[in-house]
Amino acid sequence: MRPLKLTLEGFYGVRDGMRRESVTLDLESLPEGLLALVGPNGAGKTTIMDNLHPYPIMPSHASMLSVDAFSYWDHICGTSALKELEWEHDGIRYRSTFSFRKPGKTGKAEYYLAWRGSDGAWHPVTLPDGTVSDGKAATYNRCVEAINGSLQSFFTSVFSAQNRRPLASYGAGEIKTLLAEMLGIEHLKALSAKAGDVAKILGRALDEIQTDLTALAGKRQRKADVERSVLAQGELLRDTRAQRDLKLEEAAKLTQERATLAAKAGESATAEARLRELSVRAQELVKGVQTLDGDERAAAARTQQRVNVVKQTVTTHQATLARKEAILGAAAKRDAAQLLIGREEAKLEPLQRVIADLEAKQVSHATLQTALSGLMTQGQTKAAHFETLTKQAAVVDQVPCVGHAMHATCPLLSQALQARSQAEEQRVSVAELRAQYREKKAQADLLAPVVAELAAKRGELAVLTRTLSDARRDLQAATELAASKPLLDAAATGLESANVELRDVTEEAAARAARYESEKARMTAEMARIQQESKQLAAVDVTAAIAETDRKLSANREAVAALEGRIEGAIRAQTVLQAEANGLDADLNGFSATQRRADRLSDEIAQWKLLAKGLGNDGVIALTIDDAGPALADTVNRLLLACYGTRFTVEIRTQRALANGELREGFEILVHDAEADSTKSVSVMSGGQKVWINECLTRGIALYQAQNTGQPYQTLFSDESDGPLDPQRKLQFMRMKREVLKQGGYEREFFISQTPDLVSEADAVIDVQALAA
Repeated sequence: MRPLKLTLEGFYGVRDGMRRESVTLDLESLPEGLLALVGPNGAGKTTIMDNLHPYPIMPSHASMLSVDAFSYWDHICGTSALKELEWEHDGIRYRSTFSFRKPGKTGKAEYYLAWRGSDGAWHPVTLPDGTVSDGKAATYNRCVEAINGSLQSFFTSVFSAQNRRPLASYGAGEIKTLLAEMLGIEHLKALSAKAGDVAKILGRALDEIQTDLTALAGKRQRKADVERSVLAQGELLRDTRAQRDLKLEEAAKLTQERATLAAKAGESATAEARLRELSVRAQELVKGVQTLDGDERAAAARTQQRVNVVKQTVTTHQATLARKEAILGAAAKRDAAQLLIGREEAKLEPLQRVIADLEAKQVSHATLQTALSGLMTQGQTKAAHFETLTKQAAVVDQVPCVGHAMHATCPLLSQALQARSQAEEQRVSVAELRAQYREKKAQADLLAPVVAELAAKRGELAVLTRTLSDARRDLQAATELAASKPLLDAAATGLESANVELRDVTEEAAARAARYESEKARMTAEMARIQQESKQLAAVDVTAAIAETDRKLSANREAVAALEGRIEGAIRAQTVLQAEANGLDADLNGFSATQRRADRLSDEIAQWKLLAKGLGNDGVIALTIDDAGPALADTVNRLLLACYGTRFTVEIRTQRALANGELREGFEILVHDAEADSTKSVSVMSGGQKVWINECLTRGIALYQAQNTGQPYQTLFSDESDGPLDPQRKLQFMRMKREVLKQGGYEREFFISQTPDLVSEADAVIDVQALAA
């Protein structure tokens, strides 16, 4: 992939760093080799670097290498933005166009990928599977990755962004995915997925058979339950028949006893007549007592209701008389409240006019404070800019080309002269801002006492308002209280009448209760006498015994009928259960054949799952990656030897030993230090050494990919990768860049660095500050 032309419109990095709405870079005419992007912090270098690729992501600002972990809306300003990148890959020229529009609260983004034909016309990219770049993010991503490889592979090998994740922190699964793509064995993962799909399809068929087996197993259990139920019904039938025989014997005995009692019944005819008379009188007395109780409860309720009404009246009159002193003095309080309201209302309007005048002055004071804050911020910005221009202008007499022929064409001198002419204008502007600040500061100091005076006046107004509110409330209460003066005489008369009525009601209730207790005692005594006489007559009466025997005979007949019904039901249930057991026998004839079919299908699924695992990450892919590990480490070590000497040697381990001695798939990068004669993980090395080793690993992957997989990347990218390195290592770092270009056959590397010595080693320089408007 080789970027040719980049256009950015509406990006914060362009607007804030270059002071312009859009920028266009023609990269096609730049020479091969190392190309440096230079400029101060915030000039827009990273914004340009992050967009020199066709993927819809700015990697320095993404939390992870995924388009889902990044949003362009955080980096564009205004209602529309555009990114257009023309790039070349494998001899074909492509154009990526990102269009962003946000006229309201929601925005719309469109992503297009086109290729240029031999006639110079642009055509939408169409993949062999029919996918067309139609503006949707999903189709664009599929088209770009089909042409240029996956996003993860690109940003791991050839693009070193700021804040990138070190390669040593990758997990085993991430490394497998990355190396599988580099080694061109992703088709094995596709075959593994297909084998897994076959296993899933067979699994669904097995689930259906297992469902049938579960149903048949349920029928088998049901058959056993039915057979037990048949035996239980037989036992129940025998027990029920035995119970029926016992009841029939009991009926014969009761019939004999009934005949004996009937013979004695004639002797007690007189006693029976008297018992009937006593029973009738006892029932009358019970009803009389019930009626007497009901009348007493009703009368007591009426009396209590009347007492409650009279007590309520007494309470009302007493409450009115209790307020006698307050009612008689309410007129004086009303007059005093009216006098206070008139006096305080006269103070209200002048105080409100004073507060309104002070509030207007407070607004003026706040306006002046806001203006002072803006002038201070603007002055600090212009002063800083003036200081920067002064430092740039001081370079005029210090540049190495003074007195040489190239003096007139030196871009650094031209920039310094321009800064000198702008510095004087900036100085005048700073002086004017300072004069304005002093003038407004004086005005604000004159109005400062107004704030304290306004707060005091507002406090007076609040006190006055509360006083008026309390006085009006007292006036209303006193007026209402004075109006109730005529009620005092009526309350005194009504209280006396209510007390008399309450005494009368109490006396009536006491007399009625005495009559009730006397009548109830008489009825109770008569009921006791009737009960005693009935007991004496019952000693020679057999009527009750005959009735009891008749009751037992009736109960016996009902029990025999119920047992006959249970016997008939048990016979029917036993017949139905036996028929169900015969049907279940017929259904269970195919159980063995279904079980054998399930076993064969389960074996087939196990074979497909084994194939899926063998072709997946833990099978052939893992073995292939294990074979590629030494080759990748050899590439990295040759790069280390060519650029940094013999001190460090890298070892890549794709397996790790467990405590029990077994090996497990993993990923670890070990560094052998020849000077210290030690071996340690790259994660525990110093900050500069981590950068050094990680960059060699990254570029080693790029070289391995270029030499072994045929991925025709032509350009490398790195953004301030040399930060923690010391000066000597920085120079070695540049040698490594050239060695990578040489070994990998790359044409260019775009890099950003804040180290002048490294920039001077570049074959061409893109001065981002020179692009500023």
